Amino acid sequence: MCADFRRVLKNETQADHERVDALISSIDLVTFDGLVRFLSIHQSCFRFIRDLVTTETHAWCSLDGMVRRIDADLATMGAAETVVVVSDITKLDRLAIDYVIEGSRLGSKVLRRRWLTASDPTVRRASAYFSLAAVPGRWRNVCDQLSKIPVQSDRAGAIIEDTKMLFALFHAAACEPVAEQLQGVQLAS
Repeated sequence: MCADFRRVLKNETQADHERVDALISSIDLVTFDGLVRFLSIHQSCFRFIRDLVTTETHAWCSLDGMVRRIDADLATMGAAETVVVVSDITKLDRLAIDYVIEGSRLGSKVLRRRWLTASDPTVRRASAYFSLAAVPGRWRNVCDQLSKIPVQSDRAGAIIEDTKMLFALFHAAACEPVAEQLQGVQLAS
């Protein structure tokens, strides 16, 4: 029986994913500073990735929509952009991008429940990002596409490496204790 590449990808990148999840999950989304930090990290990473993909593709449209909503939330909070991500990544496989971005939408559902417990009215008004609905069937479509990739192919190896680079991008943006300290961070690819 042939291995399913989607499962291989999940296993090969699980440690990278868990490392990012641990940092992101430690951010207190019910506080002003915590939500600004969370949004700033995602804004910078999503913008960076969006600029690598072809406009008008599904990935670009998803990323652009998320960036616009984050921009709106930060404006609602009166917060300036605070994180600048710089990397020498110039190209990523579209399925690696889809895997990380659509997976982040699933993670946002979990984080939304925490954000909803905020009592700070400014934090609660910043609702654009957490009210963004997932595109029905999109995650399933990404999983189906990944399952069709031959496990031993060059593309499979590239997707694994690109996915790890994307998780490293988010990790570098999230690991600083204060988002403002990330300006000018150079990421290794």
